[in-house]
Amino acid sequence: MKYLIILLIFLTGCRGDEAQVIDSASQANLSAEIISLDGEYGSELRIKNKNEEFIIDVSDLRPWKVDFCNVDGGEMEMALGVYKKTPFDQKFDRRCFLYNIDFKNKKLRPKLRISRLHNPIRDFNLCDLDGDAYDEIISIEKNIDGNYLFGVYDWTNFAVERNYGSEVLKSEPKFLDKEKKVEIDGSERELYLEGDEVKWK
Repeated sequence: MKYLIILLIFLTGCRGDEAQVIDSASQANLSAEIISLDGEYGSELRIKNKNEEFIIDVSDLRPWKVDFCNVDGGEMEMALGVYKKTPFDQKFDRRCFLYNIDFKNKKLRPKLRISRLHNPIRDFNLCDLDGDAYDEIISIEKNIDGNYLFGVYDWTNFAVERNYGSEVLKSEPKFLDKEKKVEIDGSERELYLEGDEVKWK
């Protein structure tokens, strides 16, 4: 009886490792899901394209967000929010990496894996905020003073450039979708640009 109780406790404890989808994105006939065992970071990326489906091991990237975008008018990219070190920043942090999907070999081809944006990021979206038909990285950043702001980055020849920023916020804003809708101080707003400043209405 004692061994049966120990076995039940062991099996119950193991049930916490059930896989779950922590984020997903879709565009046309393409979709992607981040599969996680711990509920925080992903270990696998499931990609579906029409009738094709495959899984990529991304445990080394620790992804927490996925989105599709087009930053330069060419091949569509997949944006992954990852939690990892880089060669030029040897601490674990949230980062935004861009990849192209190699469907033939069922793997990701890196397009942009920068160490960091202007400030450490809390979250990001990719959408066309300035109306140029290309997607920008819109980041929620935390500055050195512990305050928050939005930064907007354009693709420029194998890198990104920060062209727009917002006023500083005391409380952390949140994205409500994978476009321009955000929550600021408990109110639903939509981001837009005025000159070189990110604003909301």
